[in-house]
Amino acid sequence: MASISINAPGASGFIYNNANLGTARVCITAETEEFDTQTIRAWADEGFDVVYVPFNNGGKDYAARLRTVKDGLGVGDNYAIIAFGDAASFCMDYFLKPTNASRLAALIAYYPTTIPDTRNRYSVQLRVLCHLAGNTVDMVTIPTALGLQGKKKRTTKKINPGIGTGERLNIGWPTFTYASVQPGFAESDLEEYDRLASDLAWSRTLQVLRKAFGKDLDLESRWEEHLEARFFSMNLKGTVEPYVSHLNPAVTMAPTMSGAIGAHALRRFYEHHFLRKLPPSMRLRLISRTVGADRVVDELYASFEHSEEIPWMLPGIPPTNKRVEVILVSIVSLRAGRLYSEHMYWDQASVLVQLGLLDPKYVPPGATAPGVDRLPVVGREAARRIVEEDPEAEKKDYHNRLIRRARAKQRGKVEESGTEAGDIGVEKPLGDGDGKGKNVQRNGEEQNGHRHDGEHDGAVGDEHPDDDDDDEHEQNGTPSNGHSKSPTAATVEDEPEPKSDD
Repeated sequence: MASISINAPGASGFIYNNANLGTARVCITAETEEFDTQTIRAWADEGFDVVYVPFNNGGKDYAARLRTVKDGLGVGDNYAIIAFGDAASFCMDYFLKPTNASRLAALIAYYPTTIPDTRNRYSVQLRVLCHLAGNTVDMVTIPTALGLQGKKKRTTKKINPGIGTGERLNIGWPTFTYASVQPGFAESDLEEYDRLASDLAWSRTLQVLRKAFGKDLDLESRWEEHLEARFFSMNLKGTVEPYVSHLNPAVTMAPTMSGAIGAHALRRFYEHHFLRKLPPSMRLRLISRTVGADRVVDELYASFEHSEEIPWMLPGIPPTNKRVEVILVSIVSLRAGRLYSEHMYWDQASVLVQLGLLDPKYVPPGATAPGVDRLPVVGREAARRIVEEDPEAEKKDYHNRLIRRARAKQRGKVEESGTEAGDIGVEKPLGDGDGKGKNVQRNGEEQNGHRHDGEHDGAVGDEHPDDDDDDEHEQNGTPSNGHSKSPTAATVEDEPEPKSDD
């Protein structure tokens, strides 16, 4: 494993090593002698060989220390710099010169106090990303007259919000602004730290570094292992093992505020409120998946008969035996290749409509203006639209029906037949019938090519060694012959069932 030291005169710094780093070297640099250790640890955990170089008022000595960062790199290996504040200003100017940027694959500048003239361009092999904060930034320009360059001129510029919700600025290099935060927002040991802005900037920075070093991690694999244990094998150990251990993992299911923060609380949540709390009829089908540098976003179609209480989705609601179809969206954040947080969303109003617990035609008296005769909510047709939507083959327009109905109502006209929200083929079966998707697994049932009696049908992907099967089953309360000891096989040995809601 490669490790380096700073040998230039007056050099100081410290290195975080990781056995899986190779030569993906990242230099973090800022004004202070010591830097936020949490940030340095986080980059090391991502698989980078991290060295910190303090700014020390810049100058030639600082430039010399920056040049030594690439010492010891192998043939074809590069390095990257993540700079903060005044150090970011120095680096953005210094590495404009191609000879200074030799072997530099990426330059990330956090809230520089000064930026170069935006008409300048960096070397084509250098990836540059700038995070701006605050209200103003100084820009250095060099006037040119008759082919002769004048003295550098510093001008204070107002930082205008970038375009869209991502606040990207269209200047000479990729730059993002962050509303309502100040310089220091990405350093957890400063008062200016802002978690949301910091996490967003982190994701953008990680994406640039991964591309610069050509290192793509298989985030889907870890997520799929978790999903298999959580929905299909109902394995408590396999459900919680993929989470980070050095941070506080979290799961939040927004419509019901279900979930937990922390490894121990998550274990309790999955055991008592999720695992084996799924209707046996539940089927899941992946509609889309988006994978980023540190996130996986799943769009899932779920269908089930409400034959038992589902604490995480419908807490306190006894079985109605009614069918539900709904779209689930999970946004999963990973750190160091492990699950860190998950936000899950679904249309709870649609679920309640399908269960008969919410009537769109019931408007509370006095709650709205006169003339409003229904709530703008729909049932399972929302999920059906997503699953069956085919823009290239559609012959009917299913959009904007509630809008058209509302406007027709305002004009005192009767809406044409078939345009009521509840008339969109609610009871029409899906094209594939009820078999669309993959069944969650239950004890004693054969589903998805697996048997719960310890045997399988030899499907592709089942070629796993049997050496650790006994330990795996015993961990979840199931003997090695595959027969469950009890319906609640997944257990936490050191903790009794809570007497009240967590």
